Amino acid sequence: MKKILIISLSLISTQIYAQQSNGIKAGNAFRAPFEVKYLGEGIPTSDDVELVPQLTHLVSKNESDNEKELEILKEEKMKEKELFLSQHPELSTQQQDVSNKKSRTLDPVFIVGYNALGNNGTPSDNTAAVNTNNQLVCSVNSSLRVYNTTTGAGLASTTSLASFFATPSNGSLLTNSLCDPKVIFDQQAQRFIIFAQTCDGSSNTSQILLAFSKTSDPTPTSGTGWYFYTFTGNPSSSIGQNAWFDYPKIGVSNSDVFVTGNLFDNSGNYVESVIYQINKTKCYAGNTINSGDALLWYNIDNNPFTMVPMSNGQTGGYGNNMYLASTKNTAFGANIALFEITNSTANNPQLTSALIATDTTSSPADAIQSGTSVDLDLGDSRGMDGFYLNGTIHYVFHCDVGAGYSGINYSRITKSGNSWTLKRRIIKMAGKDLGFPAITSFGYTANDQSAIIGFNYASSSEFPGMKAIYVDHDMTPSNPIEIKTGTGYASVFPSGGVTRWGDYSGVTRVQNATKPTAWHFGMFGNTSHTWTNYFAKISTQGWPLNSSDIQVENQDLTVYPNPVTEDIFNATITLQAAGIIDVKLLDINGRFVRNIYSGPATKGKNLFSFNKGALPSGTYLLNFSLDHQLLQNEKITVIHP
Repeated sequence: MKKILIISLSLISTQIYAQQSNGIKAGNAFRAPFEVKYLGEGIPTSDDVELVPQLTHLVSKNESDNEKELEILKEEKMKEKELFLSQHPELSTQQQDVSNKKSRTLDPVFIVGYNALGNNGTPSDNTAAVNTNNQLVCSVNSSLRVYNTTTGAGLASTTSLASFFATPSNGSLLTNSLCDPKVIFDQQAQRFIIFAQTCDGSSNTSQILLAFSKTSDPTPTSGTGWYFYTFTGNPSSSIGQNAWFDYPKIGVSNSDVFVTGNLFDNSGNYVESVIYQINKTKCYAGNTINSGDALLWYNIDNNPFTMVPMSNGQTGGYGNNMYLASTKNTAFGANIALFEITNSTANNPQLTSALIATDTTSSPADAIQSGTSVDLDLGDSRGMDGFYLNGTIHYVFHCDVGAGYSGINYSRITKSGNSWTLKRRIIKMAGKDLGFPAITSFGYTANDQSAIIGFNYASSSEFPGMKAIYVDHDMTPSNPIEIKTGTGYASVFPSGGVTRWGDYSGVTRVQNATKPTAWHFGMFGNTSHTWTNYFAKISTQGWPLNSSDIQVENQDLTVYPNPVTEDIFNATITLQAAGIIDVKLLDINGRFVRNIYSGPATKGKNLFSFNKGALPSGTYLLNFSLDHQLLQNEKITVIHP
């Protein structure tokens, strides 16, 4: 019966598209120039307004490419989840993670966190980016603010999105209802880019807005200001029908900025996904964008939905090309669709595409939260976030991982010649829903493919909160760590027993840190049953390159003999307090090699003896932590006679 139902649904998902005659064929897509209007420059004022975007849940729907099919699928999967819970009553009272703690890599470390700007609507659509001067730009559906990451203090007051983009004061906004912000920091240019769109759900007012900081300093007090641009979210002259733009993603190459999104007609039916490619150099200079400086990509092969541009994961860029990824679902399997735009706007770019087979990436049921019958909307399994680093695409989204529960699908896709290879890691936790992941590079060097993933979570025994997980170079995950525990369930503008949750969260790498560090910006349920936004600093237990990175002081760590030329070597360490001590062996770049001890230690002097066994000759680090806080790393050299 269930199989028959799914077959019938697959027929519903068939889309009929209008014939496009404008533009030119450029590889596996059409491209056409479009008009970008320069609005002017200015320094945004702080209006200290935190808007309540009460229309967000109505018009910024972030609908699936087949909403009817998704609704039926979720009903079936919620039944699976309820059956699973009835068969596992222990999960309804469980308060701790049940993830497997064996054979894990180093856990990341939560350093500090702060409550951020308010947003009484739902969802917050958290997005953030940090520069190299401890300034973090955070934005939600209603507003934005700059924070000092050293103290957590706000720099100037909160500014509404409408006020920010109305800075040129030329009446260019089609509506004051703005939403779906995205913020990035272009490491190559050392500039911020802020995106917002109108959210009336109408082709008549569909508008896209971009702001480019004049310098790396985004604060109003810097006196340098921003350049503002706008263009239509209704490219009807190219696609052949009126539509409105939704669910943005943004990225940069060496030469251009890319904005992607999904188009819907005025009845809410999915039309297609498009890419806007714009000369970023001219935008950083506040120049007029001429014909040929901006291209619209449409009628793209493999019918993508929510394409994620892959900016470089560390400093600098990787060329004038841009990779993008999209999750492609079918009833019985899935592919990841990959795209490449081959060159800058001025150099005859082409678009190529490929499908990479992967296992099922079906959408999950809605999430259950503690304390209420109101569920959390997980949406579909569209692409969420990603980056490119040294030949590898990192791509994350949430999907069904069994019994209707949601987990994180993390793929690394590497090109070898003309073909692509995929390595995939599913991150799941029994009895919990994990959703809306964001990812950033967490390696010491461009050769280190380690990453940090921040995400939302909830369960029948837990309020909505935030966690993070580290996945090392070899795709070995750490244990998830708690970023922020929810203090209450969320029920904001519920409809049909479901409230919005997420849409997306943000994580941003600190590019000039002495060791891998990132800021995660998300939201948690509070005692008022709304959302509180929160940003947190996450670092690594890897080799600290600076003594200030050590979180807990200790005394007198000695390893002998060193170099290790004998089978047995020893370590003595003096602790200021008793606790559980963990000793791990790392390579010289701080990557996990193996666990070598975990157990109780006493206050005062402790002696440990280790057997070097078959450990190859080389230089390593002994990593000591007490109650999950880093004590010290000691370099050792292993020599076999």
